[in-house]
Amino acid sequence: MNIVDYVKKNKASFADSPLNEVDGLVFAELAYLNFGRRASGMPTKTLGEFSSKPDVLVEGTLSLLRKNNLRLLKAIAASPRFAPVEAGFFRVRNSDEKDVRFAAVTFRIGQGKYHVSFRGTGVSLVGWRENFKMALLSVIPTQRLALRYLVDVASRTEGDLTVGGLSKGGNLSVFSVTNAPAEVKSRIRSVFNYDGPGFKLSIFDDPRYIEISPRIHKLVPHDSIVGMLLTSSQVYDVVDSNGISVKQHDPFTWQVKDCENFKKLPQTTRRSQVTDAAVTEWLAGLDERTRRKFVYAVFSIVEGSGAKEVGDLLRKPLRKIRLMKKSYEQLDAPSKELISRGGKQLLSMWLGELFAFSKKKAEQ
Repeated sequence: MNIVDYVKKNKASFADSPLNEVDGLVFAELAYLNFGRRASGMPTKTLGEFSSKPDVLVEGTLSLLRKNNLRLLKAIAASPRFAPVEAGFFRVRNSDEKDVRFAAVTFRIGQGKYHVSFRGTGVSLVGWRENFKMALLSVIPTQRLALRYLVDVASRTEGDLTVGGLSKGGNLSVFSVTNAPAEVKSRIRSVFNYDGPGFKLSIFDDPRYIEISPRIHKLVPHDSIVGMLLTSSQVYDVVDSNGISVKQHDPFTWQVKDCENFKKLPQTTRRSQVTDAAVTEWLAGLDERTRRKFVYAVFSIVEGSGAKEVGDLLRKPLRKIRLMKKSYEQLDAPSKELISRGGKQLLSMWLGELFAFSKKKAEQ
């Protein structure tokens, strides 16, 4: 059972059955949709009403998820639980110059109960560069926008707040709640981080994070890559997925156990653990200036292929590779050295972690 099946099966209202971890993922996926100006103000229009024009909602969203999103909206339109939920405060801000891809929407799920949902990474390479910067740098503009958005929603509403998001949206959820003013933080009941990249380790010693950490629920699929970046100090649950490798980042592959919980597994896969350990060790040896230079060097190569979106890299791949090689050759010497050294270090650490992991398993 996936989230579409869950929406069809769970017929209880939010008044009778409070928001749970599966609901949070449904709302996280809805944050990718194009609610437009019809949802720019207070939440007054219901998801049932929005779902009557599904093609408008999915316009501009990930084409790979279009079919599943249409199925999800059809299920929501007939759902006693989700159809009455109201959507509002829809905000979008994009800037190629500042590497910003931000969107959020708030759902009123009951009297005095609001759920803030931050959008995750989309199809643009700008969005993916932003995702990498989020894992590598201290604070990025989109995180500041998320904090501002949460504070604004809190000022316009009364009652309980829950917050959540998938991928980048999960990181934004944790960041905004951690840095929110005390009066806002006191209203937060739960924070749902679905496979979102982590933070620099210093955040886990921050009293502001420690205060909110019992209310944070991080969930990752068992072969997680994105969600395992910089997570060594975080507690998380592992969710079963019927996807393969990076496909597990797709929320429609996550397996639902019942009308409240996902199907859980004891731990992530060996590949996920090894990759997390290697990347974390590598990042620990770089200062922030070097991290920033590495990100821009990598993406200047990728964007040198002419690609604007992730899907563009799959079209005429051999030509894209030739163009990326040409872009690499045009880099200055320090950037070339950083890319070369970084790749070798990561590979060496990854192989070392793999060997250590295999040895440990053999001794058990």
